[in-house]
Amino acid sequence: MYEIITQSLRKLVDFTDEELFMFMQRLKPVILKKYAFYLKEGQVCKGMVIVQKGCLRYFSRGEKGDHTIGFAFEGEWIGDYESFLLQAPSPDFIEAIEDTELFTLSYADMQALYSHSQRFERFGRLIAERLFIDTARNNRNLKMQSAEDRYLELLNTQPRIFERLPQHLIASYLGIQPQSLSRIRAKLYNPKS
Repeated sequence: MYEIITQSLRKLVDFTDEELFMFMQRLKPVILKKYAFYLKEGQVCKGMVIVQKGCLRYFSRGEKGDHTIGFAFEGEWIGDYESFLLQAPSPDFIEAIEDTELFTLSYADMQALYSHSQRFERFGRLIAERLFIDTARNNRNLKMQSAEDRYLELLNTQPRIFERLPQHLIASYLGIQPQSLSRIRAKLYNPKS
């Protein structure tokens, strides 16, 4: 049942069986129906989330509509890390895109794990580094790459997004309108038209 979670954890850090058990004891299960929110604007992000089954979308709302910041599928972590660390209200949302089973790790539990061993501290550092790199890369790509290049990179690095998500959410993540995504796809798959 927890194989996806333990595999995800062991990819990051070589936890002992005892440490994995301790980690799993601190995770709290949550089930969200499709379109239910884990986090809404103005709420404090009380826990970082790892997806057992399903998909979550992390996004913000602005005058021009929603802007998708990221997605999390099975075995992936997500959360508003700034809100979580500062225990301050979030400007963002986290929504289930499918019926989703997830586990949360509270701020207090994460701090307790950090104080237990260096492996847990390493886990926290690696998660933080991954979030930082993803954010920096996404910001740079939005500024420096064309929409077509962003689409091709996403297709190469995260193909399951195209298998499981509707086109309007993919467009939101790429920072373009759904019509622009349709044109990019038509150009790439029907170059003669």
